[in-house]
Amino acid sequence: MNETLYLGLMNFKYSLTDTKSDCNNFTLRKFEKNGVVEYKSDPCNVILFVMQGEITVTDKSGAVNLKCGRMLMSTNSEESIRLIAVEDSVVIVLKFYNVESLILESLLQKCTEDMKPCLFSTETICPELFRFLSTIEDYIKADVFFQHLFYLKLNEFFGLISIYYTDEAYSAFLSPLLYYKSKFRFMVLSNYEPNVNVIELAKKCNMSIRNFSRRFTEEFGMSPGKWLMDKKDALILESLSASTAVMTVIAENFGFASSSHFSTYCKKRFNDTPYDLHKKLTARAER
Repeated sequence: MNETLYLGLMNFKYSLTDTKSDCNNFTLRKFEKNGVVEYKSDPCNVILFVMQGEITVTDKSGAVNLKCGRMLMSTNSEESIRLIAVEDSVVIVLKFYNVESLILESLLQKCTEDMKPCLFSTETICPELFRFLSTIEDYIKADVFFQHLFYLKLNEFFGLISIYYTDEAYSAFLSPLLYYKSKFRFMVLSNYEPNVNVIELAKKCNMSIRNFSRRFTEEFGMSPGKWLMDKKDALILESLSASTAVMTVIAENFGFASSSHFSTYCKKRFNDTPYDLHKKLTARAER
């Protein structure tokens, strides 16, 4: 699907891939001096590559100036960002929603202990990456981008920055990816309660069930229902391992209507009664 959009003072051709949303694509934007565009809050990650000219990127926390040959990464989930052209400029915009787990694992391995995830990061575009981006620009101008090609080029991009940048520069530039994920994880853990269900937890996180479940599975590697069940089981076993454990109190704390319901649950999940579990767990702790 291709569309030509004209926004305010900007004069550029905006080439969309065949995805259904404005996420997951490379686009080419040509700014006239003082041209302005605003990215509203959305779930996409955004990387800006300044191929010509100079722009200023602003949000409510401040402004970042980017000259030709610089790139900026933003995890743009809740904050809107504004681009202002200091002079006539050409910018390649990469927007993507998801990241392969292997990339995140590599990023976590390369992060230093004192590195904190941030909302924005900037870096110089190395010559090898600039050549790659020039081919992306050619693809966009020729209007030959399609979804499969996008994902190939997205993975190639991550491969290039992993090869041609130091571990420190690589992890610093991609740290916003960890900011977004750690922020979601923090939100989930902060709103967790032993008796909460998926619907209630999604509501506490101000998300629809569908978006919450998808985001949760990406972050935790399992469905929210399974995670809640596993979490509940672990907490029950922890409570039963206490020497002062009182079965009726534990049953009430975890929302069971009666001790018999609690016993039925334990037999189903652990193949044992709460009392027998308590004896085994406390005996193990005393060894």
